[in-house]
Amino acid sequence: MKTQRLVLAGLFAAVIAVLAPWAIPLPFVPISMQTLIIPLVASLVVWQVSLGATLVYILLGVIGLPVFAGGASGIGVLLGPTGGYLIFMPLFPLIIGLMTALKRNTTTLVASNVIAAIVQLFLGTVWLILAAHMTWSSGFSVGFTIFIIPTLLKVAIVILLTFAIAKALKLPLGKQR
Repeated sequence: MKTQRLVLAGLFAAVIAVLAPWAIPLPFVPISMQTLIIPLVASLVVWQVSLGATLVYILLGVIGLPVFAGGASGIGVLLGPTGGYLIFMPLFPLIIGLMTALKRNTTTLVASNVIAAIVQLFLGTVWLILAAHMTWSSGFSVGFTIFIIPTLLKVAIVILLTFAIAKALKLPLGKQR
């Protein structure tokens, strides 16, 4: 990875780590800023940078920094019932970054964000069901269904912020020119 990309990955890992702990606590799975800030980063920079930033963020939480939702940290969070939502966070940069690398326009940006959000939410819910030994219907009720509207709202915010930032900067950041 070139120096510019390494610096951007470190910078965005720090941004994710600062913003991601903010969450609205719910009984099983919180509504967190993680699923807003990571897709935003993925929409702003090349996939290699956003993937690096996301992996560094997860590593920071695993080694004990309080960067996960609600200030949680440690390997136990990653391996616990809600850990699947974290484990599948790298899907955001992979899906968004790779789709927008093929064609960077509004349709692709919206579609990639929706697909990434739904896939990450779905796989995180499957992890929740298996780790918490829940029934499929109760697991989808508490881990998926109630998050559809907040997820779509976050996608809309990501798109609006990406457009606003694109007016000031040439996107994606980190692209070899």
